[in-house]
Formats: sequence, C-alpha cells, structure tokens
Amino acid sequence: MILVEGVRKRFSRRGRWVLDGVDLAVPNGARTVVAAANGAGKSTLLRIVAGASAPTAGHVRGRPASAAYVPERAPVRLRMTASQYLAHMGRLRGLSARTVRTRAGELCERLDLRPGPAVPIIALSKGNSQKVAVIQAFLHPVELLVLDEPYTGLDADASRVVGELLTEAERDGAAVLVSAHEHAAAAFLLAEGRLRAPNARPDRLMRLVLTPAGGHASIDDLSPLAREVIIGPGRVTVRTVDADRLLGLALARGWSLLEARPEDPA
Repeated sequence: MILVEGVRKRFSRRGRWVLDGVDLAVPNGARTVVAAANGAGKSTLLRIVAGASAPTAGHVRGRPASAAYVPERAPVRLRMTASQYLAHMGRLRGLSARTVRTRAGELCERLDLRPGPAVPIIALSKGNSQKVAVIQAFLHPVELLVLDEPYTGLDADASRVVGELLTEAERDGAAVLVSAHEHAAAAFLLAEGRLRAPNARPDRLMRLVLTPAGGHASIDDLSPLAREVIIGPGRVTVRTVDADRLLGLALARGWSLLEARPEDPA
C-alpha cells in the first residue's frame, strides 16, 4: 500500500498551497480515483505519488520501485514515431528490444492505434497520441500505475480497452491511481488543496464502512471524530460529520474504505 501523509505543495516560497495536507491510501490490487476541477491540483498530486515531483512537505511512503505514469498531456509534439518512442521508454526501463516490440505490437493492436506505430507522433490525432501515452505505461507489469485522465480523447472502444488493462493490472496486484473529472462517482474529491471522501459534503452526516487492511487496526483514534461506531465481523461502521478528517486518519492508520455514503442526521 502507498500512503500519502500530510502532503503539501506550492511552487514558490510565498505562493498559495496547491495541496494543503493531503492524506490518501492507495492499496495494492485496487483502483483509487481522485476527481477535481481543472486547476485544483490533481495532476500535482498524481505526479507526487508517481515520484515525478517532490512535495514541499509531507511524505509518500511505500512507493514501489516499479511504477508507470501517464501524464495529463500526451506527447503530441514528438517527431519520432510511436515505435521509436515506445522502444526508448522500454530501454529506460531495462526491457529488451524484443520484449518491447512484442508487447507494444500487442497493445497497438488492442487499442487500434491508427494509422499505425510507424507514423511520427506529431502526425497522430489527439486520441491516437493518447493511446501511445497509455501503451508506454503497460509495456511491462509494474506495482504502481498512476494515470492522469487516461481516457481523454479516446473513443468508446479504446476507453473500454483501457478499462480492461487497468482491471488486468489490479488482478496482478498493482496499486492503481487514476484521476477523473469532478463529477466522477465513487471518487475522492480534491478541492481547496484537500481531499474529501467519496460522496462527502462538509458538515453532512456520513456513513463510512472500514476494514483493517492488515487484519488489525485500532479504532481508538477514530472514536473521537465519530457520532457512532458499530463494530462487526471484519469491519467497522462509523457515522460522522467530519468524514474528511476521520477518513484521512483511518487510511493513515491502516484501514481501508469499503463504502461511503451520506445519511440524514439522526
């Protein structure tokens, strides 16, 4: 599991905090979705989790050695062909030329890269450039996949294939972090530099169902933030109006979120 703990980020000494105390757990073998409006800092957060940028404060713990990252903007201005670009990315990861050719050929076919991998990337459409960006992330199995709006510019068929690739990676045990649009369901919402639990709203009573990821975790730290705690077999149900703080604390303490939904106050 990758843990984001108290991450803050600003780009100048006196600039505003783009991220202001973000806590997030990205479990292995599962998909974590972060949604945000443009300019809210989701790309900054994803770059930090992927290791492409350093936080101003806070930590990312448990980041594995093998990771792949799809940036928000695909490489559209490159004059090298898709094949050349993928071969270059494969070399950077220590893959053999034969491995890259085989895997890249398979992925180009599955994603229907048009007019083909021998065409310069600068001549490809936005959607096909995005396919190349996605393909480089799946050249070989990794333990962490970070994808910033990977479906941008893709048609329905290509989007379906990307979804299949993500599911395959999860089944192989990869931790998957994906960003999406602000209205995405079941996503952590990033706003004003902080993460909000799925479906949470400030001061609204939330029902969170948690399970200890490692088989054991103490509920003591969570109780002060809860209106009600119901302990069941392998899970704990918490009702709270401070879902953001409680969930951030729970994730940092080794809990996993099974469900989050709003409730009418009792």
